[in-house]
Amino acid sequence: MSDDQSSGASGERTPGADVLSGAAWREFCARMADVGDRILGPEFPGSDRDRAEGFRHLANQVACWLTYQLAATDPRHPALFTHNNLVYRWGGPNVDQNARRAPVAGDGTYRLSVAMNACEKFIVQIKAGNMHMGVKGISAEVDSDALGIGPGDTAEILVCAERPDGYDGPWIPLAPEAAVLHVRDFYYDWKPAQPAMFALERLDNQGEPHPPLTPERVAEMLDGAAAMVENSVSYWNTWVEETATAQPPNTFSSPDVVEGGVQDVVYAFADVRVGPGEALVVEVVPDESAQWNAQLQSIGWFESLDFPHRTTCVNHREAHRGPDGHAFLVIAAADPGVPNWLDTEGRDRVFCTHRWVGVRSRPTVRASLVPLAQLREHLPADTPTVSAEERAAQIRARAAHVAWRFRA
Repeated sequence: MSDDQSSGASGERTPGADVLSGAAWREFCARMADVGDRILGPEFPGSDRDRAEGFRHLANQVACWLTYQLAATDPRHPALFTHNNLVYRWGGPNVDQNARRAPVAGDGTYRLSVAMNACEKFIVQIKAGNMHMGVKGISAEVDSDALGIGPGDTAEILVCAERPDGYDGPWIPLAPEAAVLHVRDFYYDWKPAQPAMFALERLDNQGEPHPPLTPERVAEMLDGAAAMVENSVSYWNTWVEETATAQPPNTFSSPDVVEGGVQDVVYAFADVRVGPGEALVVEVVPDESAQWNAQLQSIGWFESLDFPHRTTCVNHREAHRGPDGHAFLVIAAADPGVPNWLDTEGRDRVFCTHRWVGVRSRPTVRASLVPLAQLREHLPADTPTVSAEERAAQIRARAAHVAWRFRA
């Protein structure tokens, strides 16, 4: 390749020329290798299991953000990108929901179509960017209840800067800085049933073909994917460690909103450290909110644990509760033979996220570390026993639901 082909008029390298010479791809690979080296550093967990999970997580992130850049970054041709599913996991996914996002532009007019099926509720956010890229602005947040959409319904939602004259249907405003449309759809009854289906179209240029691919566009895609991987791996590791250690181990933080998260949700977090022969008993005193869950995630990678095949999470619909409405969760490595068990997968340290949707007053969550052999002394006297056969049936039901919710 001649010098003219690999550099600009001034003789300096250009992004497009770097693609044509192969330099952009080599740089992408080198940046990913650097992230792999970073995972080996002291700021990340360092056991053999942690390291293996870390490199799987890195491969996961590369696959995730390359796919995102290839398919879902053009606001003139938006495509909903499904993430935090059975493949892509990052940023502490809520296992009671599906999540998808698409690029939007503040001057566009979009139609979001939905068939609710078994979905109980969804929340749509309009954001200026991605939390792990340092952009936390949320210009709009609307849930299906406010839009008058419920289970089994179908609807078309207009998404644009101004409500058109004479239009009285569902509408979500687009701010000038809008860049991402984020949809979360919720499922609290873990049953094998058809989940919601969403489609997003841009109406003001519908049918417009993609422009011819340029080397410059490929350079943007590679650089964008690399930056997303780099920031996601570092940001969430730091965020989890700082959030976990903001209070003593096995103590939940005060429930509050998270900047950049869903503003109708309050969260409490705990750095759970449970050794062999121990259990963390968590008493949940919900407020008037009907919707809450607790789930376990990995330290370092902030991935959900094996929720299809282990009881690593529980929500308000699934939880056994006493006559007073209180629920007692038990976090332990071994099955304690009681309801509301959260399985640590044998880990001695996990991150626990407790979230409540639509709270009216702050809920209460209290935790105490107890010997597993004395667990019954710390639970209500009427706590039932869960047999091995009942637990196996519970897990089979979870797996059946997950197979449907994340169906192809």
